[in-house]
Amino acid sequence: MFELIIKCNNFLKDCEVPYAFCGGWALELFMNKSIRPHSDVDIIVFSEDSRAIVEFMINKGWNIYEHKFDWSDNKKANSFLRLINADDDSLASIFGVWAIKPGSSLVNVKPRPDSNNIFDYEIMHHEQLELDFLEIVFCKRKDGFYIYDKTNDIKRELGKTILRNDSIPYLAPEIILFFISDPAYQKSDYHREKNQSDYMHVAPLLPKDNKDWLINALSIMYPEGNSRLEELKKL
Repeated sequence: MFELIIKCNNFLKDCEVPYAFCGGWALELFMNKSIRPHSDVDIIVFSEDSRAIVEFMINKGWNIYEHKFDWSDNKKANSFLRLINADDDSLASIFGVWAIKPGSSLVNVKPRPDSNNIFDYEIMHHEQLELDFLEIVFCKRKDGFYIYDKTNDIKRELGKTILRNDSIPYLAPEIILFFISDPAYQKSDYHREKNQSDYMHVAPLLPKDNKDWLINALSIMYPEGNSRLEELKKL
């Protein structure tokens, strides 16, 4: 059921930095069952360990890219990749990186002609089946708490932030549901259907403490209201 995640977890065990699976995989690890295909594998790593995880992946033969957007045409974002290394100054300020194994079956990367360190890419499949791509998201922690990057008012004890399914670490489900309750995700054609499926499967299973945290976090983040709040209060 979790063959790809088990393989990835075994691969990451030697990196010697805390990590946890996030996104839809984390929700399935919480439920201990599969509910849908997954377009990629995502993990979180704390910001102070960003250089260490990048160095680890490069030493394993992977390439590390910053995923960037150019809005110069004011209508449609031009998305591209920039190759980076563990000494890159941008690691202190970026949200995360893409780790891509050369010859990846999921993402085809090609240098942009007549450009310096700019790469175009193509997503080859709708579901990741091989361990050849990893999105690494950097997050904050302080004084024993996970801190949401947009406001210090939303935080979670580290012991309740990273949970385990057997030996596999994953981000707590209420934090995943908090992320996907962003109105931008709910409006996105790409995210809407799978996020709705994730929410409907997971929200009813949340223990009271987890649900209370989610309601409080959404109330802080969206004082004008959020469609998920009333739904959660009815559960």
